[in-house]
Amino acid sequence: MALLVLAALSIPAVADEVDDLILDLKYGTSDVRADAAGALGEIGDLRAVDPLILALNDSYSDVREEAAEALGNIGDPQAVDPLILALNDSDSDVREEAAGALGNIGDPRAVEPLTYLASKDGREWVRAAAAAAVIEGQ
Repeated sequence: MALLVLAALSIPAVADEVDDLILDLKYGTSDVRADAAGALGEIGDLRAVDPLILALNDSYSDVREEAAEALGNIGDPQAVDPLILALNDSDSDVREEAAGALGNIGDPRAVEPLTYLASKDGREWVRAAAAAAVIEGQ
């Protein structure tokens, strides 16, 4: 019974933290937004999925990279299509993280775009991440 009471008391604290991080993700400086995306991925709360999907379009590549990684950590299939679009990002680190995130989620919709990326991307580490994601996602 004591564990249930402790768990119930901690839920509002986590909820408040997630809400604060979502606000940071939306309105913070680029460094704050990137840190918030990473923290949301570590927490894994599904309420962060939509704000993280929006962050895939952030003007700063560090924020997009952290958002992609966070979405992979959360693993919600709702993120698959936006992450597939992120495979075309101008920043190679974002493409790499999007590939890894898709591998973590393991949705079959990602196989074809990842296979294409594994054979065509101009960066060796992105091709390797895409190939690993195809194998991991099976």
